[in-house]
Amino acid sequence: MKLLKIFVAAILALAAALTGGCSDDDGIDNRDLDYGYVQFKLYKQASYDAVSRAQKPQLDYLYEAAKVQVSLGCNGTTVTQTLTLSASDKESAEFGLRSEKLRLLTGQYQIITFSLYNANDELIYNGMPLDDRLVVEAGGLQVHDLTVDVEPRGKVRFTIRKDLSDFTETPVTRAANRQYTFDEIAFISLTVKQGETNEQTTFKMLPTKFSIHFDEDDDTFGYQTSSLECDTLLSLKAGSYKMMRYETYDKNKLLLENNKRPKNLDFVIEDNKTTETKVGVTLYEADEYIRDYYALYEIWKALDGPNWYFSGENYPEGTNWDFNKDPDLWGIQPGVEVHSNGRVAKITLSDFGFRGHLPAAIGQLTQLIELYLGSHNDANLLEYDPSIAPDKSLSERKRTRMERNKEFLRLIHTPTQTSEPIARALKEHNLTIPGISLYEENYTEDEIIDRKTGLQKRIRPYDVVHGKLTNGLKSIDPAIGKLENLEYLFVANGELETLPDELANLKSLTDVEVYNCPKMTQFPMVLAKLPEMISLNISNNSQWSAEEVYKGLNAIANGPAKEKLQILYVRDNNLREVPESFRNLKKIGLLDLAQNQIGTIHPFGKEVAPAQLYLDNNKLTSLPADGNGLFCTMDDVETFSATYNKFTKFPNIFSAKSKFTIKSVDFSYNEIDGFEGEEDGTFKGLNIEQLSLAANKFTKFPKCLGTTGSLVAYIILRGNMIDEIPEGSFSGKYSTSMTSLDLTYNKLSKLPKDFTAEQLPYLYGLDVSYNAFDKFPWSPLNCAGLTVYAIRGQRDAQGNRCLREWPTGLYQHTGLRGFYIGSNDLRKIDDTISHLIYHLDISDNPNITFDASAICYYWQQGAYNLIYDKTQNILNCDKMLE
Repeated sequence: MKLLKIFVAAILALAAALTGGCSDDDGIDNRDLDYGYVQFKLYKQASYDAVSRAQKPQLDYLYEAAKVQVSLGCNGTTVTQTLTLSASDKESAEFGLRSEKLRLLTGQYQIITFSLYNANDELIYNGMPLDDRLVVEAGGLQVHDLTVDVEPRGKVRFTIRKDLSDFTETPVTRAANRQYTFDEIAFISLTVKQGETNEQTTFKMLPTKFSIHFDEDDDTFGYQTSSLECDTLLSLKAGSYKMMRYETYDKNKLLLENNKRPKNLDFVIEDNKTTETKVGVTLYEADEYIRDYYALYEIWKALDGPNWYFSGENYPEGTNWDFNKDPDLWGIQPGVEVHSNGRVAKITLSDFGFRGHLPAAIGQLTQLIELYLGSHNDANLLEYDPSIAPDKSLSERKRTRMERNKEFLRLIHTPTQTSEPIARALKEHNLTIPGISLYEENYTEDEIIDRKTGLQKRIRPYDVVHGKLTNGLKSIDPAIGKLENLEYLFVANGELETLPDELANLKSLTDVEVYNCPKMTQFPMVLAKLPEMISLNISNNSQWSAEEVYKGLNAIANGPAKEKLQILYVRDNNLREVPESFRNLKKIGLLDLAQNQIGTIHPFGKEVAPAQLYLDNNKLTSLPADGNGLFCTMDDVETFSATYNKFTKFPNIFSAKSKFTIKSVDFSYNEIDGFEGEEDGTFKGLNIEQLSLAANKFTKFPKCLGTTGSLVAYIILRGNMIDEIPEGSFSGKYSTSMTSLDLTYNKLSKLPKDFTAEQLPYLYGLDVSYNAFDKFPWSPLNCAGLTVYAIRGQRDAQGNRCLREWPTGLYQHTGLRGFYIGSNDLRKIDDTISHLIYHLDISDNPNITFDASAICYYWQQGAYNLIYDKTQNILNCDKMLE
């Protein structure tokens, strides 16, 4: 039992009429005699060093006592006094109560009896002192102990540990509502029985806290286990106890298991002491999630797991799987994700350097959703791959599949870029187009465009080199056909020679990648049997013959997923002809056929309306139309790219009358010198935001864009041989919609008379750099909306600098913010320089004399950007020459 302390603290002035003190002399005035104090401490008898228990009623808890009444005797006189009892709280009351201090005359007293009262002044206990003598000394405090018969109680704190004793050669199954994992336990109810009385006590819904830690009871270095802590301190009567039952609950307080036969657990509760007790919750080896983890171990061993060495971005260098822990923790591995029930949901082995044969154990993982055995981004060429989006949830990836793959295509297919002055003009108006995407990534013009030729550089690689292996996967066991819940299967950059036919059983498989498998010499025809395929990437398999890849694609376009397939990558193969059966792909949204040998393509027809179509780097000379004049329906087209082919004419497959505006059409780097139907008047025109025709063979600006009522906002005609812009080129119905015009690297020496503000009121950016102007073209400056004007590097036929004229009065154009006139032959600039035209390029004008006084202050404050050479004659701003 607990020790109780009651300190009696009340000052009692005993009048002479009540007591004559404890003196033998009658009639003596005691008012001048010394006084002392007594205070009582009340203890539990069970916790007190007493020899016997008083035969009095027993209290349940000591905190029930609120007052003590003490009867004292001294020389035949009896004094009875009631004193209040106190403690800081109910819990500490069980360790002792203090009374008020009682002021008494000095002397020797006998405690006759004491009684306890509750807060309602009801008598709850009568007691006799074990020691009935006390002495009050002058000025002192006598502390006297009183013991009370109170039910002895102690505290217990439970730690929930795992019981793995059923992990035997013959696994035991659980009798539970469902299989669950140890870390799912959020609450637990425990029932214990006292051995002496058979009294049962149940603690309901105790909250638990899961943690993984090193196992102090295991001698293996670094071995990890897990446990659940119950921080709740519970009270029990003293005695011996046995665990009778436990009930486990999840975070929603739904019952997981009611185990009425837990493994034996005995513990002892002592009065006023805390007992730490471990409760074993049985884990069952037959649970499917445990079997999944055993399968992970088998896969790890079969794929040379001990020698894995992670070399990617998501985990520390050299990371490997770790099985030096309890089997129920084997699912916690880098690259592995599990469902809430513990079953394996996702495995990503990319960048671990695995090798070998994927074993039959893969068939155990029947709730696996995603399996990545390499991917197109194994070399981490893209810092973030939106097509895989490892940071997104499965549901979000499904919902955003199309948008994420559009973003991926924009990354791997760099659109034709315009010049830096045009990019600056558009950003001044918060406009963005594909043609300035690299500038938005902080690339410079010199990094994008070769200044000598005007050709665009290859900015970044976007593929693993064909034949370069990042893993040694040799085969996949047919047991993979059991994974009926598998939705994502990526196989890439390994030594795989074939795919098992059992893949056809995967009725949930929607996203498939078979990428850069150089030893797979035959097209895996099983892909054509997948019934629910939405996305397929079979790029970078140039080991397939043209016949093989044609046969496979034709089978897919005639297969069960033909009207479900939305995304198809067939890049870097040997495809020479696009099957006519592609007209069956009625839901195709993204189609990438770049980097092949395609010379023949058939019309897709009315029912095929891709959002993005890439035909770059092939051998196409034309795009045929069907009987209705359609190559494909253009209503949903956002990007149509056919760069680096052999077109000689721009195909007449678009229409100015379309209700839908295509965001970007790019036929740069072909041999185009005109438009189909331009000469006979059958050209249907265009309704396009950005038209890119860089590095073709135009000699004249395409006047047909104006005569057909075409709407084109941004035009890139860099690097052609244009020496003339015919009159009427900008007199079309929608010429006013033109926003930017890149005519760099041509042979222009003048602009047409109708290049006026009336025809081009919203022209923000004009770049005629690297042409042959020997006189400054003034007409664009009449366009009030003109924001940036560039006329750099003018050369005559012999390569001599031919432009010396500075546009006097330029400062009067209040809308101009950028002016580029570098690399010419300017002389003395006798004009006002406006600080509003805050980006001025006068570099590479070796004979220039430039008065910088009007802009010097703004330049020093960082509000003006002057591109110049320190060898030039810059006046009135010495800081520029330091």
